[in-house]
Amino acid sequence: MSETDPAESVARSLLGTKWKPRVIRALATNSRLGFGDLQHELEGISSKVLSANLEDLLGYGVITRDVVRENPRRVEYELTAAGHELDAILESMAEWDDRYVTGDGLPRVLLADDDPRLLEMYSLWLSADYDVVTARNGREALAHLDDSIAAAVLDRSMPELTGDEVAEAVAESGQQTPIAFLTSAQVAPEDVALPADRLLRKPVTRDELQAAVAEVRAVTDIAPIARAVDARRHRLEFVERFLGSSATRTDAYERAQEALEALEEQRAADLETRQPWRRYLAAGIARSVETDGDDDERSGESSDSDTDIDTG
Repeated sequence: MSETDPAESVARSLLGTKWKPRVIRALATNSRLGFGDLQHELEGISSKVLSANLEDLLGYGVITRDVVRENPRRVEYELTAAGHELDAILESMAEWDDRYVTGDGLPRVLLADDDPRLLEMYSLWLSADYDVVTARNGREALAHLDDSIAAAVLDRSMPELTGDEVAEAVAESGQQTPIAFLTSAQVAPEDVALPADRLLRKPVTRDELQAAVAEVRAVTDIAPIARAVDARRHRLEFVERFLGSSATRTDAYERAQEALEALEEQRAADLETRQPWRRYLAAGIARSVETDGDDDERSGESSDSDTDIDTG
């Protein structure tokens, strides 16, 4: 057991400040960030305060600083193993909040299915990790779908309102609740356009359901365009997995593939607009590779020449 008083530990002092935990979370989420990128992520922090916090974290070995370009100078920060361990502590603290802080318990998940036996089974599978709310038809599901719901799992063929209709109504209201569909119908190429973040084919296993809920909850942590890319990519993979490669030649699949490619191009353009230095860095790497290739070629020519002289 450590002799350090937990109340006086360095970790506690680092995580008990305003900005250091936010810096750690930003780097854990984005892997590597420059100074300007961190300011963009940490709204309201001044350059002076950010510099001071980065120096403290560097001093304790929580982050590293690497020079990726000299002219103009560009440095990037990244978490060390110690930094990732501190981030794990932050995640544990957030989980504690979810479980014990008054007024904020387990994440709330909506399950909607008109089969009461399945509804009970799904609830048992998820109840250890989530506050499960159930609905027996689409109208009940829509009534439950407010901002308190962290994720929704909807059967597509419910009475009164189908899962598709519920998801479309949620989207039209501007609500961003992530949604997974359960379907017992035959998978069709047109499923690539369903308004859901994840698709599950019945019968589902406990592991499949738990993984799907965890995945749809995670999409709220990424940008809307990244979420759209992730959902489209999943639906294309789902259809191809159940229908085989022949599905990729259907009009519905090809249209969805084209839409995905357009979204990915838009996402890349948005990233380049926000981080134009990446273009110059990539160009510099390409020039470096070309130079190395020329050097190798000249070295090879020199070796050939030496061999000729020795042989002669």
